[in-house]
Amino acid sequence: MSEDETPAYRNLILDLGDVLFTWSAETRTSIPPRTLKDIMNGPIWFDYERNRISQEECYERAGREFSVEPSTIAEAFKQARESLRPNEDLLALVRELKAQFHGQLRVFALSNISLPDYEYVIRLPTDWTIFDKVFASALLGERKPDLAAYKMVLAETGIDPETTVFVDDRIENVEAARSLGIHGIVFDKQEGVFEALRKVFGERVQQIKDKEAGAGN
Repeated sequence: MSEDETPAYRNLILDLGDVLFTWSAETRTSIPPRTLKDIMNGPIWFDYERNRISQEECYERAGREFSVEPSTIAEAFKQARESLRPNEDLLALVRELKAQFHGQLRVFALSNISLPDYEYVIRLPTDWTIFDKVFASALLGERKPDLAAYKMVLAETGIDPETTVFVDDRIENVEAARSLGIHGIVFDKQEGVFEALRKVFGERVQQIKDKEAGAGN
């Protein structure tokens, strides 16, 4: 592919938390939101998301590290899960893009998520039909930004990194995807992300329309 040639993007990988779903770290427990997020950003939680330790062990070890009762941690994360809400605007955009692609756009999810949380989320009443498959770190045994997680998704789906777009709210995850040749978009301001998605997929949509028009002549 030449430097001036635009890839024909036909695959989209989305993060779940803080992208497809919003949630709140504000709970009715004694755990401040900052502490709850600190728990989620440490090595104990990372092992939990890789399914290397159980939920019980995760909460017990986190409780010792942060001087919080495991039962309080359990209740805080129960309330956090219950606060999950689907990003209906993003869902609508993905449906719009899939319709424009006439079945030629493949959509996947890749999420750092524990097995109990994944089993909870996947049962939420939202439009899961937009996804060809959802990949959870707990089932992969690897998590972002480790390259192994992305490589497992690429291998299982058979998609080409150069025709794939990846959206995540964490820059380190996006940079890891870019290192494999994937087009990465950081989910920060929603309007800008939507504009970027329409732009990167717009040329491919036009190609499809032109091809259909040519076939009709």
